[in-house]
Amino acid sequence: MNVTKKLLLLGFFMFALNAYAQNINFGLKAGLVFNADKGAITALNGVIDEKGKGSVGFQGGAMVRIKAGGLYVQPELLYTAFKNEYKEEGYDVDVKKSRLDIPVNVGTTFAMGLVQVQTGPVFSLNFEDTIDSDGINFPDADERDEIGLGWQIGTGVNIKNLNIDLRYEFGLGKNITKYNIAGTGEFQTENRSNMLNLSVGYFF
Repeated sequence: MNVTKKLLLLGFFMFALNAYAQNINFGLKAGLVFNADKGAITALNGVIDEKGKGSVGFQGGAMVRIKAGGLYVQPELLYTAFKNEYKEEGYDVDVKKSRLDIPVNVGTTFAMGLVQVQTGPVFSLNFEDTIDSDGINFPDADERDEIGLGWQIGTGVNIKNLNIDLRYEFGLGKNITKYNIAGTGEFQTENRSNMLNLSVGYFF
């Protein structure tokens, strides 16, 4: 192969690599999650059977946007923390949950790229469920549903590299967690991922 052909192949390779790189953007994001699910806490001896209320939590992590043919795919890796609040016999009981979320949304932009719409599944790895009762912290759960599945639908705006994202997430099943607290008894909590997620991100 002569030098001219080698240079042409090298030039084509560099052009293709540059075009491919322009269609992939990496970024970071953080924001608030508004937990709309009331949850439920049940004592296995039947003494307690209460509905609670949701609260504001936190979410943050990394994202990748891959653009092709007028659409984009956006997988993310996010740490999410939230809680449900209960009142039982004059005590305030918080059930705090932490998980790793992996949403994979497919979307498109319009209005010159300013506005976006998107939808897709979210896979959740539940790794911590703790109880705080009037400032007393109890150990992590004895047993939990390790994996959760939900679906997201949302919209947002893009201002240059800045991304403001609003999504509603609904769980496709309940997550059950069981506790066995010495001197107190056995408890079970249930919650479903019904959340409004508002985040701000930046693509590099």
